[in-house]
Amino acid sequence: MIRTAAAGALVLVTLAACSSEEVNSTPPTSVASPRSTSTTVMIPKAPNTSSTTTTTLAAPASVLTPGNYSEADLEIYVGFRSEVSDLTSEEFAAAAMAILTDPTGWSRAGFAFVEDEASELIVVLAEGSRVDELCLPLQTFGTVSCQNGPVVALNADRWRDAWDGWYASVEEYRHYLVTHEVGHLIGLRHPASKCPSGQSAAAVMDPQTRTTLTCPINGVPLIWEIVWARSRPTVIGPTPDWDGPKPTWPAGS
Repeated sequence: MIRTAAAGALVLVTLAACSSEEVNSTPPTSVASPRSTSTTVMIPKAPNTSSTTTTTLAAPASVLTPGNYSEADLEIYVGFRSEVSDLTSEEFAAAAMAILTDPTGWSRAGFAFVEDEASELIVVLAEGSRVDELCLPLQTFGTVSCQNGPVVALNADRWRDAWDGWYASVEEYRHYLVTHEVGHLIGLRHPASKCPSGQSAAAVMDPQTRTTLTCPINGVPLIWEIVWARSRPTVIGPTPDWDGPKPTWPAGS
């Protein structure tokens, strides 16, 4: 469920396929790019038609089309479910909501996240094999996470231990993981190129899991990412074949 907070009206359409600085600049330009909305470099493959291995995902009923609500504040209703034994759904929801409501995050772009177990948008914490099922036709290889239509599937091993190349705390990795994947859920894609050398921090929408960047790791949106998100460049809950715009790093950023 998606609500325009300013007007208080539901927006219902059918699915087609670290700074307090004020955001007042223009969005970065976009370029055409290969299809992918996943957390790292994923390889799309044909869906498996076997009923024993394929998980069917319901398309979200409430979707924003690109650019229609560039100035509206949006309430995004999202549910949370833990499928692991060491963390309850309530504990997971509390941890994820603390990240999504952090004032350094997407709230600066006008998004307000509301926990709602009845929402068609859901964040699931699961073991690698289950994440692999939820992410099809994207491949997560039992090790990484993804966003696939209305579902964000987070790999429990990454939640527990980050990854070997992450040199900050596990808590900071979780902040990156949730912000990045829910960033995909609200329609944000990876930048068209990796972080240029000489930057003070990677973009939060840069894939930072198992990926070598020339910038320091970072778990919060940069100012230009907030500007990009405010422009509402895409749909909510995009499917893996959605070929929408990717931002480019602004010159001189």
